[in-house]
Amino acid sequence: MTVAAVSILTLALLIISVILVISISANMGLKYVQDKIDIRVYFKGNVEEQDIMAFRSEIQKYKEVKAAEYISKNKALDDFKAANAGKPDILKAVEAVEENPLLASVNIKAANPEQYDIIAKSVENSSYRDNIASINYQQYKLVIDRFNTTIKTIRKTGAFLFVLFSLIAILITFNVIRMTIFNHGTEIEIMRLVGASNNFIRLPFVFEGVIYGIFAAVISIILLYPIMKVVTPYVVGSAYVQIIQADFIRYFVLIFIAQLFVGVFLGIISSILAIRRYLKV
Repeated sequence: MTVAAVSILTLALLIISVILVISISANMGLKYVQDKIDIRVYFKGNVEEQDIMAFRSEIQKYKEVKAAEYISKNKALDDFKAANAGKPDILKAVEAVEENPLLASVNIKAANPEQYDIIAKSVENSSYRDNIASINYQQYKLVIDRFNTTIKTIRKTGAFLFVLFSLIAILITFNVIRMTIFNHGTEIEIMRLVGASNNFIRLPFVFEGVIYGIFAAVISIILLYPIMKVVTPYVVGSAYVQIIQADFIRYFVLIFIAQLFVGVFLGIISSILAIRRYLKV
């Protein structure tokens, strides 16, 4: 029964730890993607620079807009060449074109990533829409939506599994301690007859629950890293394995303290419930 109690507590702690590490890494990944994205509004080749700057000035007045950067055709070409410095074939093809093929643009960053939809619709309905060649927002929108969906799924599944196994852990630990109380029934009765206080009788069983929690936390932290290496590729993809492993090492102490706290808490709750139900003190 003791092995069963510790095993279930360990399983509950492993689940919450895996979900915690993956959630932290997924949130960091989402923040990284959000920091890199923007709305790029490309203007037709015949649009004057002053008209583009007027558009930029107007868009900066929107409360949803954090910043709007003007990228001229020449700067766009310089950036393109710098990004493809290691690809001579592409550079030769660009140089073979007599006229700069790239378009001027305004890169818009939102104050909040959730506001990109509002900004995109405002741009599409603005008075400058006839001067706009294209808006490349939809491809980034798909990435953000996918990240958000993944994070929500991880959190919901993790919360459900943690609650489920926490209840099972409390139930099994409850029964283990109840058996202990039953086996020490005579000793408890003697302690009560000689005037032992309720807390004096309760504490040994509470400490038993605490010990179960500590053992579960230690076993869980030992098993967590190899389990993370196996589970991570199937949950968030192999591209994020190194990121999550790095986060696990970085937050190792915090994760262990969280496991220890939850394990001890579940053990104490189980003990208190068992004592209240089966000890008339």
